[in-house]
Amino acid sequence: MMKPLDCSSKSAQHGEKFNHRLRERKAVAAQPQVQPDYVMTPTEVIMSYHMLLEHSNKMLASVRNEDWDTLIEAEVEYVREVERLSHAEAQVQLSEDQQLDKLQLLSTIMDQDREVRERLVARRAMLEQTLLSMQKKQKLEHSYRN
Repeated sequence: MMKPLDCSSKSAQHGEKFNHRLRERKAVAAQPQVQPDYVMTPTEVIMSYHMLLEHSNKMLASVRNEDWDTLIEAEVEYVREVERLSHAEAQVQLSEDQQLDKLQLLSTIMDQDREVRERLVARRAMLEQTLLSMQKKQKLEHSYRN
């Protein structure tokens, strides 16, 4: 008779690793990355939004490939850039063309963010179903043995 495969410990290890990386990401994001009195030039602001788009592209590719480690790393970089931008952009006046560029970049970033969130929600639902299935199987095996 074959011994049942115990996936619960492997899933728990992945969950612990993911939670550790998530806590690490939040800690890094909470640390200020720039001096609050630094002001960007309009060109630097647009370049920063392009960097956000690059991080967003990487996050989207990672979630599509189910590469969770790379996703977390890309999110850390994304949060750092958002933090830098939020502190330094406040006093910048963009031209109309730059405002349009910024809006187009933000629109793309938001669309990609929506897809990332949808895929993560679907992944969570799948993991929940897997865990429920494993729990039912363990209960059944326990009942069978007793």
